[in-house]
Order: sequence, then C-alpha cells, then structure tokens
Amino acid sequence: MQKSVVVLFGGRSCENEVSVITGTMAANLLRERYAVYPVYIAQSGAMYTGEALFSAATLRGADLGKAFRRALFSEGALYALHGRKLRELCRPYCALNCCHGMGGEDGAVSGLLDLSGIPNASPDLAASALFMDKALTKLFAKALGIKTVPYVCVREAEYRRRGAFAIRCAEKFGYPVLVKPNRLGSSIGVTVARTRAELALAFECAFAYDSCVIAEAYLADRREINCAAYRAGGVVVVSPCEEVKTESAFLTFKDKYFDGGKEEHGTFPAELPAEVSEKVRACTKLLYRKAFLRGIVRADFLLSGGEVYFNEMNTVPGSLSWYFFSKNLRGFPEVLSAVLEQGVADARLRAGKRLLKNSGVLTALGGTGNKRRQG
Repeated sequence: MQKSVVVLFGGRSCENEVSVITGTMAANLLRERYAVYPVYIAQSGAMYTGEALFSAATLRGADLGKAFRRALFSEGALYALHGRKLRELCRPYCALNCCHGMGGEDGAVSGLLDLSGIPNASPDLAASALFMDKALTKLFAKALGIKTVPYVCVREAEYRRRGAFAIRCAEKFGYPVLVKPNRLGSSIGVTVARTRAELALAFECAFAYDSCVIAEAYLADRREINCAAYRAGGVVVVSPCEEVKTESAFLTFKDKYFDGGKEEHGTFPAELPAEVSEKVRACTKLLYRKAFLRGIVRADFLLSGGEVYFNEMNTVPGSLSWYFFSKNLRGFPEVLSAVLEQGVADARLRAGKRLLKNSGVLTALGGTGNKRRQG
C-alpha cells in the first residue's frame, strides 16, 4: 500500500496563484511514489481537497464550494466534509508545504501541521516565521557574521507619526533607495525610488501590502546570485550557484513568473570566481544549519564591489527550485522523496520526547477554582 502524502498550496497570500503552480507540480510528481492528497488553501483561509486539484486549470474561476470538498486536519488525519459529516481521507505519512508568502510560508501551515500531529517535510514554524520577516532575517545573518545591505525598518504606525524622519533616514543611503514590504515575496510592492517624492510614494505603495517596510541602499552594480539547499539523511545538500539577470532595476514579478520564468532569466551554474561561488554556498549552508532548516530552500545574495551580501531566504521557493538539483523534472521526485523521509525522521525524533500531561495543578485547586483566598 502506498504511503499517503498531503501537498498544501494556495494560502492567504498575494502569491496564491503562484503557489498553485508549485503545488500542482509537486503533487503530480509525487503521484508516482505516493498516494497524494492535494489541499488548496483559498485566500479566505478555507481549505479544499479533491482529485481535480491535480490540475491548476480547475481553479480558474471555480466555485470552490461546489467544485471541491472542504478539508480539515485533526489528530493526525486529513478529513473531507460530505454534507454535514466528516469523512477521514487518510492519515498522512508526511505533508509538503507549497504555499508562498503570508498565511503559508510564514509558519502558518507548519503550525497547523504541528497541532494536527502530521510530519512536515518543509521548514518548521520558527524558521519559517524568521525568514518571512526581512528585518529579522538581516539581524539573524548579522549574528552569523554574514553581510547584508544597509537598511532601515519602518513600521506604519511610526511612519504616520514621523514620516519625514523615516524618509530622511532612508535618504542617508543616497539615491536610489529600494523600498519593499517587510513580509512579502515575489517582488510585490517593491519600488526603486530616485527622488524624495518617489521615496514617499514607495513607502505608501509598500504599506498597502504590509504594516512594516524595509528601505535599503540600492546597489547599482549588483549581480543577483541564488543558491538552494535541502537536507536528506541528516546531511545538508547545497546546489551550485545561479545568476539571475533582468533588464529592470530588480527582478520583477513579471521576470519571475512570465516570459519563461526565472529559468529563462538565469545562468546556471553562474559564471563566478571559485572563491565567490564557494563563499555563497558556505553562507547558504551556515544559514541552513544555524536556523535548523528542513526541506528545500533558496538563499538569495547580491554581489557588488567585490562583496557578497545576503538578501533573503525563501523557505518555500518557486517551483521548489527543482532545476537547482535535477536536469529535468523526471529526476526531481527522488529529491522530493528524500525531503519527505527527512521530515518523517525529524517528526519521529520529536515524538520520542516526553510530554508532561498532568502536573496536578488543576487537582490541587480543589473546589476553589480560580478564586483568591480571602483574609
């Protein structure tokens, strides 16, 4: 009998549609080896499942309530709602998170799986939340001695009170200034500002998507270098480097998901001096190890003026960065299987730890409840 695997995609995110592409790709690749159950998370947060979800096309304008069954997780099982009754579909061997952005990649799905007692092949809640937050990511990298581009972090409440001060702080980097939402991906809401007026508009644009914004120095001579990694059998596997190119000021949403996607905009392996390539790969491995990551991730770097700067970590990269590890999609199920097995191994290790179920605190309360003693 095949082991059951749940693949989650979608999410309460601006990247919901992109996640559908990643999720349906992974679900179809895993069907060769597992009994796969796709679960789509709508932007409302409602979850759905059904055989038709193996095709991304079924979600185009679909009435979700009519086309698919509502789904939920509880106590180690995946259920579907049939009328007013819940039907157990499977007890997943493992789950794979393919949600990009907030409400999925930020630790929400990891938390859901943890509470439901389902092994997770993707990064856990803490690491996911850390790397979703660009400001915290920079602080983490700094603690490891890894360089990042100079930046300021501005919260919307502060900006509304002292916006002129925030703009002056960002101007210290000199123009142009790169402004982006703190907890978003896929270059959504990102602007390069070249004047004070553009900078103020860039802040407003970013605040439309997030309540916290990053403004950082824009490196005009930058080269964008990516590196991916995953863990299998307890060993961290690090890919060669990729250089991503664009005619825009930065890699845009259009570059990433239209015009052939990133695969058509990159050079792999990147043409880099050996020492630079090894530094990028070493930083990727260090970040992976120190954050106790799991699953496939992609680390993005910037090269400028002979320096290597860590930019961000994608804990659920687009298309799961399959082309970093396989010449074609036919070879990628092997990597996915290794990632799933690592997730199961990690879950078994955690399951062996003690849980204090009854400390006697409630018994000690007796009939007094939570009332304070009088006198």
